[in-house]
Amino acid sequence: MKGKNNVGKRNKWRKSMVLALALAGGLLFNTVQPTEVHAEETSQQMIDKKAKIDTEVKKLQEELKKLQQEIDEKVKVFNKVQADIKEVDANIVDTKKRIEQRSVILSDRMAAYQAQDNTVGIYLNAVLESKSFADLMDRVVAVKTLMDADQELVDQQEADKANLEKQKATLDEKQKELQKQFQELQEKESEMEVKKAENEAKSLALKAQIATKQEEERLEAERKAAEEEAARLRALQAATPVVQATNNNDNNNSNNNGDSNSDANNNGKANNEKSSQKVVVGSGSGTASSGDAISTAKQFLGRSYVWGGSNPSTGFDCSGLVQWSYQQAGVSLPRTASQQYLATQRISASEARVGDLVFFSYGSGIAHVGIYLGNNTMIDAQNKGVVIESLDWWNQYLVGFGRI
Repeated sequence: MKGKNNVGKRNKWRKSMVLALALAGGLLFNTVQPTEVHAEETSQQMIDKKAKIDTEVKKLQEELKKLQQEIDEKVKVFNKVQADIKEVDANIVDTKKRIEQRSVILSDRMAAYQAQDNTVGIYLNAVLESKSFADLMDRVVAVKTLMDADQELVDQQEADKANLEKQKATLDEKQKELQKQFQELQEKESEMEVKKAENEAKSLALKAQIATKQEEERLEAERKAAEEEAARLRALQAATPVVQATNNNDNNNSNNNGDSNSDANNNGKANNEKSSQKVVVGSGSGTASSGDAISTAKQFLGRSYVWGGSNPSTGFDCSGLVQWSYQQAGVSLPRTASQQYLATQRISASEARVGDLVFFSYGSGIAHVGIYLGNNTMIDAQNKGVVIESLDWWNQYLVGFGRI
């Protein structure tokens, strides 16, 4: 009996364990299954969200691509005008050469004529000295040929002189057109820099939505930096004051980077106004690094302007020349004129010294930069190439000076 009771107890215990395990398994199944379904739903949502964000990022990239295409078209026009100027320059050289050579011939003829009583006498003597009728005819033909040749030389000379004046007028028009294209190109570059910074901030914000916690923190920091850069560039493009007199910027001496933007906004009336006063700038001594940078820049005098160029192999635009020259002197500067403006310390015109950067605007953003050489001159890459030139003409576009 006792053995049967033990067997019954064991069977009952087994049944209880089976039932308990079955219940536990059911509970486990019921708790795990919803979790797996939820995970699938979250994954699908993330896929959809990522696809949407990828589309938004692509739109931002397309905006930049479209703007770059506009710039590329302007570069083509700029290069075409440059080529036209070279052709007109070559034609002017040829025309001047012909005029000079013909002037020598005509001068010699005039000297010969002046040695006689009159021009007719020269030809008359040539005819009267003939020894036969045949000789006479030959001399008459020769004299007529000389007279026709003389008149043709005079006619050609007058035609070339008139043509030279037309060529000079064409050259002047082409140079004005080149300057216009140069200004528009620089403004487009400023616009592109703002759009790049803005779109970079937007792109980082979108990517942070589908990032891991660690990546999200990194992207957030990068987004804030991009937004700050975009804000500074946008403010700079919206309001760029033109220097009106020597000490107009004295109250901005202590302002660094983008701090001068508030002054720009407060002086909106100064925007796009051309100064009628000559801006007198300082000529203090530069530093060793600025001297090295200037020596480097001077190596490229005469080199043609190349938009987007930032080294000797590609050629230079204005900010590219500044960046490369200072890089060779061990000083790191940003790539664009706008960024270089924000990266330098504001100083007044009267405090300017050799090696400071000098910035210009055509009405929208910082559009041009050069290296100040003292004595009211700078070296820069402009529409005519890398040159040393006076600031006199540029004063109408002068924004201010920046110290590295």
